[in-house]
Amino acid sequence: MIDFVKRDNNDIFKNSILGFLFKNKKFLLALRIAVTALFFYAIYYGFVNPGRDNIFTGAVFWGIFWALFMVVTLSTFGRIFCGICPHGFLGKYITKFGLKKTMPKWMQNRYIGILILVIGWWGVYYTFDGFWKSAFNTALMFSVLTLLSFIIYYIYKDMSYCKYICPIGTLTRAYDKLSFTKLETYTQHCKDCKTFECANACEYNLKPFTFAKKNQTDDCTLCMDCATSCEAVSFKFTKPAEQLNKKLKILNAEIWTYILILASIPVSMGFAHGLNRSNIAEEFIWNKTAAFFDLTQYAGGFAFLYAVIFTVFFSFLGLFLASKVLKKEFNQIFTTLGIAFIPLFIFASLGHTLEMFFIKDYVKIVEGFAQAFGMSVDVVPLAKRGDAWLHYFKLFKWIGVIWAFIILYKRIKLIDSTKVRKLFGFFFASFAILFYIGLNIYTGYIFSKYGAKARGGHSHGGNASGKMFQTVSFKDATLIQEGKDKTSGVVCGMNLPMFYKTNHSTTLDGKPRQYCSIHCLTEDLKIKKLSLENIKVVDVTTLKFIDAKSAFYVVGSRQKGTMSMVSKYAFANKKDAFVFSKKYGGEVVDFQKAMEKAMEDFKPKKSWGKKASINPKQEFYLSLTDPTAKKKSYGGHMHGGGGKPSSKKVIPTKKLYLAYENRGKKSIYPTKNISFYVFDKNQNQKDIIEENSRGKKVYKFETPSNGYYNIFAIEQTKVDEKSYYKVAKLEHLQGKHGSDDIYTKDIKKELNQNVSKIDLIRIKSEDEDSFFYRLSMGDTLSFKALFNGKPLKDAPLKIKLQSGWVKRFKTDDNGLVNITLIRDYFPNWEDFDKRYKQELMLTLEYEVENEKYILTYPAFYYPNKSDYESYSYGLIILLITSLIGGFIVYRFRKNRTKAFAETRYVK
Repeated sequence: MIDFVKRDNNDIFKNSILGFLFKNKKFLLALRIAVTALFFYAIYYGFVNPGRDNIFTGAVFWGIFWALFMVVTLSTFGRIFCGICPHGFLGKYITKFGLKKTMPKWMQNRYIGILILVIGWWGVYYTFDGFWKSAFNTALMFSVLTLLSFIIYYIYKDMSYCKYICPIGTLTRAYDKLSFTKLETYTQHCKDCKTFECANACEYNLKPFTFAKKNQTDDCTLCMDCATSCEAVSFKFTKPAEQLNKKLKILNAEIWTYILILASIPVSMGFAHGLNRSNIAEEFIWNKTAAFFDLTQYAGGFAFLYAVIFTVFFSFLGLFLASKVLKKEFNQIFTTLGIAFIPLFIFASLGHTLEMFFIKDYVKIVEGFAQAFGMSVDVVPLAKRGDAWLHYFKLFKWIGVIWAFIILYKRIKLIDSTKVRKLFGFFFASFAILFYIGLNIYTGYIFSKYGAKARGGHSHGGNASGKMFQTVSFKDATLIQEGKDKTSGVVCGMNLPMFYKTNHSTTLDGKPRQYCSIHCLTEDLKIKKLSLENIKVVDVTTLKFIDAKSAFYVVGSRQKGTMSMVSKYAFANKKDAFVFSKKYGGEVVDFQKAMEKAMEDFKPKKSWGKKASINPKQEFYLSLTDPTAKKKSYGGHMHGGGGKPSSKKVIPTKKLYLAYENRGKKSIYPTKNISFYVFDKNQNQKDIIEENSRGKKVYKFETPSNGYYNIFAIEQTKVDEKSYYKVAKLEHLQGKHGSDDIYTKDIKKELNQNVSKIDLIRIKSEDEDSFFYRLSMGDTLSFKALFNGKPLKDAPLKIKLQSGWVKRFKTDDNGLVNITLIRDYFPNWEDFDKRYKQELMLTLEYEVENEKYILTYPAFYYPNKSDYESYSYGLIILLITSLIGGFIVYRFRKNRTKAFAETRYVK
């Protein structure tokens, strides 16, 4: 044992601060305990709070551990994450008291861990969108891995789980070679060593004094147990990836790791999250394959599969051809040159990880910890998407490409061959690198030529997957606009190829304008009175633009229209128009009459016959949805929503409708003498926006931040000397992900208003601690009735559910009443929908002398979690535990069983 060593200047242990951080035994123990506590608390929190509002569990596992800490440290200091990993930390203690058996050869297979990572994590991530975003799923996965690790630590020695089974064990061993540190010993002090403290201290059965000679650290996790046992151990700064410049033993599994991780992350991301956001996403082979098998909901999984196929193909093809040119064994070329792929994933992920950290992950991490430990913080992102300096992070992937070529150049110099053969070998071996370059260049070309899909929006009456009658592929669409918005309708922002067969075009001051339909053209031409010229329309037969004024329009066919209930399709040939009309119905007209029909969309709708009168006593209510719209609309008009991308910050709004119900039929309530009042989350009174939308009165209020918004609509009428004071109240909880707002107790404070004489206030429960809280069946709701700001006692309150259930209550002396939402949703199990939303309506009445006060209060509620939580997860855990336990018992008994042997005793 060496007690003192004069350390080199590049030795990290020589620096007092770094030496303390990396070597101090007490500090490392405290750090590991803290990380382990955080690890298990995040799992516990995921089980206790499995809903979407749990951001802490995801912040720990997918914000800190992966990818921020893992990617950043792997490319710098190496495997230091493994040194503080909770599994490894506890595994050392479990192994000491375990059976210490040697792991069977069939289990000493590093591909087990690789496949768990590639298929179990990345395959699921791409195939089942949002699966790992679930706090419960995340907690369950890490619970299973923890249980599995503890069992293997107990049975087998030498920390075998970390080497072979751990999903990131082989990954960190492989990518550790890119770091700028190395752990070894001062060999001059080890020559006469006979105690081997460094080797004896290593739970992984490694020999640190051999690392320098072998030019690698094998499965070292940088736990620093060896460094604290002997002063001859060093941890030095080196040139980045210095060991790759010399010969070293590379495992085939490590090269496979480089290839599969390259496929799973940069390439799959390029397919699923890159090209799939373009306007020609449906043209790519993975989406066509998914559509062929009618599995479009799993298109991300097909993108992942093709990414693996393409990456493996180019990697193997290139290395195979290189082996033939260099006249060497394939396995030698595979391990010697395949290591050049190492920077591609690390630098692509490093740039993306850092960019996301500044844009959103920093906020999620801080807010997540604040949420988990009961604190309230106000956090803003460190940067906003689009900030110019963030583009520097996009250079990281190109740094990785350049470095990959440099490593390949240095590695090929280690091969004994002629310069010409090495030149060709270099070219062939770089196929995977060239494929990655090509993917990035091709992605840029696709977005510059075809643009990105418009975000947001929805469609009614068509298939959003692009199979609507109006839709054509991008290669068949003629787009006359220029710039990033060339695929968006100039008025509505809708995707032009998606509604191409109803497209129109014009010029304004010499600049081209393209519309999704004649509806938007009419708005510009007739409503806005723009001086449009050269009006053209798409011929449904040839898909070419023709003169609109000479076209033949089929109006009112059974094919769905765009932006209108009445479809309008144009043809250059009159015969084609009549053939279409005969097949789908509709009337053949000219452009002028089609325009007149389009103008009807902008006129208020009139009632047929005599105008219906409404009883002045009729109560009304506020609704966030159109009461006259069908619940499921598969026909009718379509609109894309979302609009064109804009750099300006748009304040979100909510639509409101004033409705009433008569004999089970819902209608729009006329708003002639009604006053509206809006209170924001800070109880400040705001303006309401009044609009006409297709003949209906629509009201809007701004929701710039998360919180409760209260809206009142008040009408006063008089019938036969009796006054009716009618109020419709709506309490809306705005919840939007990615917001900087923090949920505090102040959010739940009671509204103090003086605009309405009668009020009904819902008293928030202690369980309401999120902007995404939802009322559930079985919940008990507490309300307080007020009249002129004072408690209203003995006031009748009626609750009516969507199912028809009705019950009447009376307020107590304090104006309070408690109502329990009954469970009345009992479909067959296979038809159960946990997102099933049911309406309830509360009606509060109060009468004094010749005045009657009526207040309506609508709300929604959902099935209770306990009504749909499945026991399948528990059964899976029980099954896995039983299988593992049975296997342990079997192996233990088998190893202890010995064949009968005859024994003779000699006198």
